[in-house]
Amino acid sequence: MATRNKSTLKLVQLGILLALVIVLQSIASFGVINICLCLIPITLGAMLLGWKSGLALGATFGVVAAFWGIVGKDIFTLYLFQANPVMTILICLVKGSLAGVAPALLYKWLSGVERLGKAKGLVASIVASISAPIANTGIFALGCVIIMDDVTSVAGQLGLVAANFVTLLFVGLISVNFFVELAINAVFSPALNKLTTVLEKQLK
Repeated sequence: MATRNKSTLKLVQLGILLALVIVLQSIASFGVINICLCLIPITLGAMLLGWKSGLALGATFGVVAAFWGIVGKDIFTLYLFQANPVMTILICLVKGSLAGVAPALLYKWLSGVERLGKAKGLVASIVASISAPIANTGIFALGCVIIMDDVTSVAGQLGLVAANFVTLLFVGLISVNFFVELAINAVFSPALNKLTTVLEKQLK
């Protein structure tokens, strides 16, 4: 009975976090510069429920990001989709999935490092929190490099100067997104640590 109640509670928590991811990413997907606030519930779910739930949350983030790009609400993702549809969808799925798995694995590992003492929970939360935007942006940047020829080709067709567009891509959009998302997750990491502690007691 206790095991069944615990499983039910986990499913409820995962369902709430999935809904948050969908709503927050949908809100963020309108415009050119998109700040992924959904990385916060993804990180929380990864820390609390493990890597499988982190993968589910991250993959959902990737699907929602790709969807809003394809339908034209996320302008930059739409541009990448026009340049290379298959790779754009793959980039969205991989970066989202890794942003969910990385925090889970790092949190579990660091939570077991006894030499960190009483600070191990906070240290694990901080590292897990900042790993999500690093994974998200890192895979996105790598994917953009891989399809750069397609991106610059479409830029030329639209009458844009390829060099200027590449500068805008990496120095502007990717850099701004990364540092803002990193700052947000770092600021929220102590709160995530406390919330995870409370919810873990609830699960036990």
